[in-house]
Amino acid sequence: MNKLYERLSNYTLEDALNLELKDRQFIALEKLWKKLLDKELFLALTISNSIICYQLSWKWENYWEEFSDYFTAIEVDRFNFLDKLSFFISQSKNNKRFVSTKQWRIEKIRPFIDNFFWKGEYYYKNMTQLRDELSKTMKQKKDAKTIVFAVKMFWYSSRILFDFIEYPEDVSIPIDSRLSNLFEIYKWEYEDINLFYSDLSNNLKISPLHLDWIVWNLYEKLIVK
Repeated sequence: MNKLYERLSNYTLEDALNLELKDRQFIALEKLWKKLLDKELFLALTISNSIICYQLSWKWENYWEEFSDYFTAIEVDRFNFLDKLSFFISQSKNNKRFVSTKQWRIEKIRPFIDNFFWKGEYYYKNMTQLRDELSKTMKQKKDAKTIVFAVKMFWYSSRILFDFIEYPEDVSIPIDSRLSNLFEIYKWEYEDINLFYSDLSNNLKISPLHLDWIVWNLYEKLIVK
């Protein structure tokens, strides 16, 4: 890990925040917010879409742009948005795999969403609790990729709406193929990939979800030792 730490040691939280503003997923959410103009609906829709964001047919950025374009082009409200999301999945060009399973996941999160409204800013201030409740609702581990990714995208939406709050340090980085590849190169004596990135985060003093975009942005350079 020391080698990877050295290669990232010049990066700061401010660097991560600036990079995140350039993320096409963040920009897609900004566009969606300008159409919806309903804070609770915006946050609930973001979370609901995040938990079906896996095994995509194309790049994640393309999918979130498609999602944003769809929901800015139709009329949607707090009572029908999950049904609209389920229909969207059936038509999506960038999220074609396991459609029925993802529609089932939308239904599975419905009880949580029913109790979510009016709590958006509370969850922004308590993102670890949000992770725990999503984990319980979806019956997944707290470090499951879709669970921590939902917290990440919720934060993106909240950053558009509220004053800045940093990601909590105890929410794991979402492990994907890029992070797995880097782990295999730099793991040294580590066997647990989550512990590896947690320790790297602590050493850099950048919380894991903020570190995620730095590593993602630098991946092509980091993959070469």
